[in-house]
Amino acid sequence: MEMVIRQLREADRSEWQRLYYSYLDFYKSEPVAEATNILWGRLISTSPEIQSAVIEVNGTVVGFVHYHFQLSSWAHSSHCYLEDLYVEPQFRGQGVATALIAEVKRVALEKGCSELFWITRAGNSTARSLYVKLATESDFVRYEIVLQDESQK
Repeated sequence: MEMVIRQLREADRSEWQRLYYSYLDFYKSEPVAEATNILWGRLISTSPEIQSAVIEVNGTVVGFVHYHFQLSSWAHSSHCYLEDLYVEPQFRGQGVATALIAEVKRVALEKGCSELFWITRAGNSTARSLYVKLATESDFVRYEIVLQDESQK
């Protein structure tokens, strides 16, 4: 199995969107065309706000990762937040996700980051079985407040 990790390209839109919508479906979230278009623009910008990579297996895109950097109030360096990671189900357990995480780690180290982190749902046992091999589970608990413009209610 030949795996190639590379930056997302304009020509990847349809393959990326198919995978992205599968990712949203996994998290029981409905795609919103405007939000998808905004994200796509951020990913392929000449100065991307969100970094991305795709992985090809035997020439076909089968997964993606989105990540970005944030300043830290606890360190002199930035942290890297791996926000989205998706691999087609038939390619799970074959090192594809591990390769994508390794690529983000490589870039984060190159950028001088002191930490790479990500979150997943507690019930995502398939992903968590991999993550415990690659990282240390934190004891932090996430809280959130969903903020909406009144016009969106």
